[in-house]
Amino acid sequence: MHILSRCRLLPAAVLALGFLAGCGSSKSNVEPAIPTAVVNDLINLSTQEAAALRFDNGFIYRPGGVRGIIVVRQNAQQYLAFERNCPFQPYDACAKVSVDASRFFLVDTCCSSRFDLTGQLTSGPARRPLRQYSTSLNGNLLYVTN
Repeated sequence: MHILSRCRLLPAAVLALGFLAGCGSSKSNVEPAIPTAVVNDLINLSTQEAAALRFDNGFIYRPGGVRGIIVVRQNAQQYLAFERNCPFQPYDACAKVSVDASRFFLVDTCCSSRFDLTGQLTSGPARRPLRQYSTSLNGNLLYVTN
């Protein structure tokens, strides 16, 4: 039986789905996921190492995660923590996010993706925001976990 004859027997919706599934559905456009790492960090905000977190939009880099963690103070009660591994091509050696010299945004200098200080994508080839870790404040102790 000729393929067009067989296709006429199928409902139009099934034919359309089959065509779409067989043509042009390339996984090359899908960004790979950032690897998973256990994060369980405790930051004493009264130490000199954490002095930058005493001011709004202050930040520090911490070890942990996949390529490190950026902790940003939003205000005295809210801190955000992000994975430094850029979501665009996370397995590239240079896929690492840092705070820009202007201190107004985060950037991966490898792919030029930019993120605001809440981890949301603002420009670049990345299509996802930064991976965010949970933070919990208890007095002068800030817990960063996933």
